[in-house]
Amino acid sequence: MAFGKRSSISENLNDYSIMLCGESGIGKTTVMSRLCEMEFGEDGYLLMNTGDEEGVSAIDDVTYEDVPSYKKYVEICNDIIKNKTTDYPNLKILIIDTLDQLIKATEAYAIDDWNRSNMGNKNFKPAKSLNSVEGGFGAGYDVVFNLIYDKVRALDKVGVKVWFVCHSKTKDIVDPLTSSAYTTLTSNMAQRYFNDFKTKVHVVGVACIDRTIDVVGTGRENIMNHKEITVNKVSNETRQIVFRDDSYSVDSKSRFAGIVDRIPLDAEELQKALKDAIKNSKTSTSKKPTPKKETKKPEPMPVVEEELDDDLGEDIVTDAVEEATSEYPDNLVEVIRTMFKECKDADTKATVKGIIAEYGKLNDVDEDGLKKIYDILN
Repeated sequence: MAFGKRSSISENLNDYSIMLCGESGIGKTTVMSRLCEMEFGEDGYLLMNTGDEEGVSAIDDVTYEDVPSYKKYVEICNDIIKNKTTDYPNLKILIIDTLDQLIKATEAYAIDDWNRSNMGNKNFKPAKSLNSVEGGFGAGYDVVFNLIYDKVRALDKVGVKVWFVCHSKTKDIVDPLTSSAYTTLTSNMAQRYFNDFKTKVHVVGVACIDRTIDVVGTGRENIMNHKEITVNKVSNETRQIVFRDDSYSVDSKSRFAGIVDRIPLDAEELQKALKDAIKNSKTSTSKKPTPKKETKKPEPMPVVEEELDDDLGEDIVTDAVEEATSEYPDNLVEVIRTMFKECKDADTKATVKGIIAEYGKLNDVDEDGLKKIYDILN
């Protein structure tokens, strides 16, 4: 055929984009820089210390550059793109640490650039916030995302992948299907930014502290109910990176089906988890399905027209048409909400959530999308 090619899974980590979120000081910068040192060498990566970040100040032997502004980000990216073969022959990874600080710097640039570009226009009112850029209605967010990601695309074309580090926090999220609210550990940046960048990367790991909390007696008595007063005490805590979470309490992601759910927060563990995920994904996709053998259908018995009753035949045809056209219920949205609540399979729910996320919320999904979700749940 004229178009079409076969995909293959690369075994090189520098062919994939990674995002690591976590609270300040948990060890994100250390893990990402150490992983790059082990995998690519000291000249195989460059860490951008963006905005007010000081993560590298307490770490020895990190290849980095301070990036206090968006203009500095552009300057470094353009230099790499232009001089990749001469000045950066071994560079494979650019780490943005942190993405939320770079977004903050880019927002300031976007507002200033918008004002300077339109200052001569009659009745122009200078923008004081991102909401006024490009006419508002969220257009400013798109401007900021494209300002950053245009350079990411250009770097990719010269063989340099961008890895992202960002801060995390807990957020209250409203489920698009059930309208129920729940708390999740996710990125510190605006959810719209996070969703945009999340769709572009292969893996999103969330660094967090898993604590074991025990109820301990104090030996003192409550004077009202005469019961012993107890307190919660942390008996153990471990730092982890979460890649998959069926409870949706951690906003992580992986395009590799074979990745483990979680690992200790450690550079060697992260390196092993990623390589094992690639290996497992290659193994699972390399098993080609056995083509089904076509079985010859028996030829239907001839029908004598005189044996058919005209009225009965017409009813049969009408019923068949009605059955074909009523394959999907009229109120698909409400039916899907009910089916989703009753669904017990976490993977199915995750698939449905992914489809809805492409549209924004369930009410925004078009008819084809609703039918696709219905088929999955059904």
